[in-house]
This record gives sequence, structure tokens and C-alpha cells, in this order.
Amino acid sequence: MKKCILPAFLLLTALSAAAQSFKIVTPPNVNFAPYESFVVMKGEIMTPKDERRVSEDTLLAQMKRAIVAELEAKGYKHLDDSLAARFRVDYVAGTFQVTQSGNVGPLGETPASTGADVDQSRSWSRDMKEGILEITMNDTRTGKEFWKSSGTVMMQMSDNKTLDAAVYKALKKFPKRKR
Repeated sequence: MKKCILPAFLLLTALSAAAQSFKIVTPPNVNFAPYESFVVMKGEIMTPKDERRVSEDTLLAQMKRAIVAELEAKGYKHLDDSLAARFRVDYVAGTFQVTQSGNVGPLGETPASTGADVDQSRSWSRDMKEGILEITMNDTRTGKEFWKSSGTVMMQMSDNKTLDAAVYKALKKFPKRKR
């Protein structure tokens, strides 16, 4: 019976990772042409302070590295000067504990081979961390938001890999700069 549980757990884990997505919100008729340079601003952490594994400054450095890599690959120029940049990138990030549970049904959907198997538990549960990430783009001159991506990610890999993957997914549909 234990041989069946591990493949099922791995399949559920893979399916939950594949099901993750980000919702993109863009006001109608946004002209991306003037947005050639950007600055990454310090974001907000939604994780309770007693559960945080990184400081705000460390998260800023990691987010900045990931966002700059993605946007520069799309043809935008990173600036550290918020007055000179044409748009501002803000983020909200956090993690929370999730418990999943279920019941596998009578006999765990496998026939009992001995009398002891009949008395086995038919329910399961697992604890895991889920992360949230929201990235917004705001015009530095007008302050208007012109693009937003928000979604959730499963925290299964190392934090840096999870963060890089989440930023990649969040910015995947941000348009490439036309030159």
C-alpha cells in the first residue's frame, strides 16, 4: 500500500504545480511604447513576522534580481533612479501554511490482503506552504497602474528557485519592448 501512496503523492504534487497560474490585469488601450525604463521599488511582505525566513531587504534584493533579469530580457532598461525611470515595479509577496486532506474511500481503493489491512486509516492530510505574489507596473509620471499580475505558487523548491519561477510566471505575458 505504501508503494501506491508515493506515486500518487508525486502525481498530486506535479498536478498542483502545473495548475498554478497568474491572473493578468491590463486596462484597455494601454500604449506600452513610452515605457522604456523601470525601477524596482521595495515591496510589502504579507507573511507574519514570526514566520518570515528572510528580511525585507533580502527579499528586495532577490525580487530586484529576478524582475530585472526578466524585464531586461524583454528589452526594458533598469534604472536605480525613480525620477528618471518611466515606470515603477511594485510587489506584494508572502507565504502561508496550507493543509490538504481527503479520504481515499473504502479500503483505500485497494483490496485488503490481510485482516489487518481492513482496519487501516482511509484518510490523509499534508501540510505545505503556499506563496502569493502580486507585481504591479505604475507610470512614474501619472502614478496610474497599467499592468498587474497576481497568483499563487507552491513552495516546494528552494526559496530562490521558487521566487525566480514565480517572477518568471508573473511576468511571462508582460509585452516585449518594441524598438
